[in-house]
Amino acid sequence: MKKVISIFLSFCMIFCLTLTGCATEVTQSPETGTTIVLKIGNPTMTVNGTDMPIDEQGTVPVIVNDRTLLPVRSVVEKIGGTVSWNGETQEVTLTYGSDEIKMTINSPTAYLNNTEQTLDSMPTIINDRTMLPIRFIAESFKFSVECNDNEQTVTITNTNEPETEPSQQPAENTGLTKNSLVVYFSATGNTKALAERIAAASDSDIFEIVPEEPYTSDDLNYNSDCRANKEQNDASARPAISNEVKNIESYNTVFIGYPIWWGTMPKIINTFLDTYDLSGKTILPFCTSGGSGISSSVSAIKNACPNADVKDGFRGTSSTNTDDIKNWLNSVGL
Repeated sequence: MKKVISIFLSFCMIFCLTLTGCATEVTQSPETGTTIVLKIGNPTMTVNGTDMPIDEQGTVPVIVNDRTLLPVRSVVEKIGGTVSWNGETQEVTLTYGSDEIKMTINSPTAYLNNTEQTLDSMPTIINDRTMLPIRFIAESFKFSVECNDNEQTVTITNTNEPETEPSQQPAENTGLTKNSLVVYFSATGNTKALAERIAAASDSDIFEIVPEEPYTSDDLNYNSDCRANKEQNDASARPAISNEVKNIESYNTVFIGYPIWWGTMPKIINTFLDTYDLSGKTILPFCTSGGSGISSSVSAIKNACPNADVKDGFRGTSSTNTDDIKNWLNSVGL
């Protein structure tokens, strides 16, 4: 691995700015000791000993121009941080606990908690990927980074628990209590985290769609002829669900959550919509996605449920806060 030590000088975050698919779903809140191991050319990463896809586009760590490039959106979010991209201003914002980093493409100036900093290496875009300097990010967020030349691996650990803002007051009751249900499908755990936060904010019951045949890392390797690719390319595909919702007729409002696969919802959501009659109900779609929007999947849900009131969808991550969820609920009249 050429100049692998440069990982300490050039931390690269891969944004899928033009590709579809879900980026990273997120499974954890900030927690000391989370360790992530990535291997050059491998679309699977190990999080605290558990293998999972880096993201749902099959992104792999690579070496470009003698620099090791890592899919940092997944890394930062798995450790408990957040990453956002402003295409108009070409600005990247990373947060971890109460710390915030802002960087602009082709600018040597960054801001750590609104304090101006000078970078050793300017952020740049190569082949629609955004590359950021690691030393500054690692030192700012107190992550450690280790490289193994022989095994071509990079290990990232959050060695310090982040400082956090004072805890927020409990979410106000949205009026959905006792008659709302959060339904979600999560292949890698990220949509699950967002679903749980939405259920708590709306005081809803929650139901996880469990595939009869669980998805493996190989099933989600989008650079191959994998199961997910085959399903998404087959309009008739309806993966079987192993569990069922009881008394769905008792719910007036149904949230439906999923990762974005190839610009839309996974086919197992179609299975759910085909199974239950949601006529007359209010449906609130939500998704986790690193780059793709939710509009295509909302349209698909409207087509599948013509007699339901399908509201505008919500796109987030597991680190989306309660205020953002409440703002969405308010925006759709709930």
